[in-house]
Amino acid sequence: MTRLQTAVVLCGVLLMAHPALAADISGNYIAQVTTSPTAEQQYARVTLKADGTIVTGTWGDRKITGSLAGATVTLTLTEATGGPGGGSAGALKGTVSGTSLAGDGTLATAAGGGPNGTGGPGAAAAGPVAVTWTLTPYAPPAAPKTYDFEPTSFYTTYSAIWEPVLRIYPGDTVRTRTVDNDRDAKATRYGVGGNPSTGPFYVEGALPGDTLVVRLNKVRANKKTARQGGRINARAINAGYLVGAKYDPAVTGEWTLDLEKGVATLTNPTGSLKGLTVPIKTMLGCVSVAPPGMEQMRGTDLGVFGGNLDYNDNVEGTTLYFPVFHAGALFGIGDAHAAQGDGELTGSALETSADVEFTVEVIKGDIYQQVRAETKDYLIAFGVSGSVHESIQASTTLLVEWLKKDYQMTDSEVALFVGAVMKYDIAELVDPHINVVAKAPKAALAHLKR
Repeated sequence: MTRLQTAVVLCGVLLMAHPALAADISGNYIAQVTTSPTAEQQYARVTLKADGTIVTGTWGDRKITGSLAGATVTLTLTEATGGPGGGSAGALKGTVSGTSLAGDGTLATAAGGGPNGTGGPGAAAAGPVAVTWTLTPYAPPAAPKTYDFEPTSFYTTYSAIWEPVLRIYPGDTVRTRTVDNDRDAKATRYGVGGNPSTGPFYVEGALPGDTLVVRLNKVRANKKTARQGGRINARAINAGYLVGAKYDPAVTGEWTLDLEKGVATLTNPTGSLKGLTVPIKTMLGCVSVAPPGMEQMRGTDLGVFGGNLDYNDNVEGTTLYFPVFHAGALFGIGDAHAAQGDGELTGSALETSADVEFTVEVIKGDIYQQVRAETKDYLIAFGVSGSVHESIQASTTLLVEWLKKDYQMTDSEVALFVGAVMKYDIAELVDPHINVVAKAPKAALAHLKR
């Protein structure tokens, strides 16, 4: 046997005797959990650390211990604070494939209806559930990116079924545009109608139970015309006026936009309206995430997910806070107005198209049950419901909960504060749901500890 042959044999013996090298699975992941073919997906943030064949980490708020043998990983989950059965919270086994892991096993259920740490709040309930699971690496880029997104299609219902048009990370910025009903600034017609939205944009790492933060850096009308309805909606007037009103078909709601001067004028003014000018204050009527569960809402509707909020302070410089109901949040924008009075009383405002730039962030594990906003002057809570008084209740409750949490107010303190300084705006009066905004002036909050 030659020296070379001896070396080959020795190398072969060593390789045969050495166990398969364990994969390097250390890192951060997003877990996707399925409990049955018809169940809604559950999610959790997972961190793994592999030290040789020993695995430790966290699965949501649960602790992980386990082992790694080649491409096979075995994980045991325990409650972070103990619990029934010695704190046992699940047993999982899976296989490493590239940078992902997948397998099956059991997880303890939660009082909220899902496996604890995967979107279901509460303490462990009776017994585990069988699951299949996948861990996908979560590794944001080193620096935020800016995307120029040119839309070629638009969606007209709010739903989690729509495929994302772009996947972005927290910190990223998108420059894009909206259309006016179904036409853009060049009068290209897309044939969609019904408040079409641009998007949806998938925000990596945003999970149910989080808050999506969207800062509107730019909202600018991008064409020289706008159109408005010409009759007051029946919700805003009494029956006597509604029956007796005599509307003149010659009086139209066509507007001309002077973008340089920042004013709108009626294209064909009549009588008393000759010389009327309105300051251009471009706003987004529709801002949304995908609604809870498998709900599918029309583009004209609104709810806890946002949608057709039609608030005339959703303008350049405003920051919006959305509860996240689905992975990625699925954010969209549309229905730009060059100007709008409170309530959108004619059923439409100065409808136009706009150029929009926004930046996204995610607040992990913090959620409110309606949309919130912030301008340079106000903290704003939206209240969407079926009537004005119910909407007032929703927005007031949201605002006082926000103030109590962020400014450490007691119930007595927050009562005195809102009773002295709070303001209401009727944002939307004429669509399927009512939107009343409660807002707190920042000037009154300036001396309070946050």
